[in-house]
Amino acid sequence: MIGHFIYKEAQEACGLLNCQSDTKRRYLREKNPNKISPEYAQYVYSKHYEQGYREWLNARMFEKDTFHKIEEWLTNNEIDFFDVSAACDSLLEDIFFKIAYPNASDGSEVKLPDKSPVDGEEASQLSANDRNLLKDFNIDFDSILEKCIASDQAEVWFTGSMVAKINSLYNEKWKDQISRFEDIGLQSNILSTVAALQDFCKALDPDSESVPGSSVRRLRTKLRDNYVKLHPDNYAGIYPYDAFIDDWNDENEFDM
Repeated sequence: MIGHFIYKEAQEACGLLNCQSDTKRRYLREKNPNKISPEYAQYVYSKHYEQGYREWLNARMFEKDTFHKIEEWLTNNEIDFFDVSAACDSLLEDIFFKIAYPNASDGSEVKLPDKSPVDGEEASQLSANDRNLLKDFNIDFDSILEKCIASDQAEVWFTGSMVAKINSLYNEKWKDQISRFEDIGLQSNILSTVAALQDFCKALDPDSESVPGSSVRRLRTKLRDNYVKLHPDNYAGIYPYDAFIDDWNDENEFDM
C-alpha cells in the first residue's frame, strides 16, 4: 500500500518499505503494533502520489469487489465523500500528517467555533446547484483548511507539498468550476480562501517573498473566518459571531 501511496522514484529511500519483514509485520499486528516514527511519516507524507494511489485503490476495490463495503464504512463514520478512493486517500494522508507533526499546533487561540447546525427554514437558502458545488469544494479543501487553522509550525517542505496540492486543486478543477456558482458571494469567498491559503504557505516558506501584511496568525484567522462562511448550515445564525469580534477588525487586509 505504501509503495503505491508515494512516487515510484521515492520508494528506494523509504524507511517503511525498506525495513525487515518481521518489522513490517509488527507495524500491522492487531495487538500492540509498532508505532511509525515521525521521520518515516514525514518522508511518506512529503512523497505522496495522490493520483497513483487513487488509481491503484480503485483497481484494488474492483478486483476484490469491496467498493460497497468501504463506501458503507465511510457513510457509517459520517465522512462526506463524492469519490471513495479520494476519501480513503485523504484519510491516509491525514494519518501520516498527524504522525509526522504531533506537535504541529503552537497553542495560539485561533479555533473554529462550535457547530450550530440548523434545519428547515433556518437553513441557508442556497440553490441545489450551489449546495452540490459547495459540498464538493469542502470535501477537497476542508482537510487543508483545518490543518492550516490549527497550526503555524509546519515544516517548510510540508508547505511545499501543501502548495502543490492547493495549486493543483485550483488550476485543474476549481478555476473553471467557481463560475458555476450562482451565488456571487460564494464565488468571492472561495477565491478569497484559495488566495489566503496561498499567502499562508508563502508566509511559512523562508524562500518566498513576504506577502504584505501577512502575519501567520492573521492569515489563520482569515482562513477560520472563511471556513465558517463556507459551511453555512453548520454555523448558521452565529455569523458574525461574538467569539471572533476581537480579530474581526484586526486589520484584516485579505478580502477580495
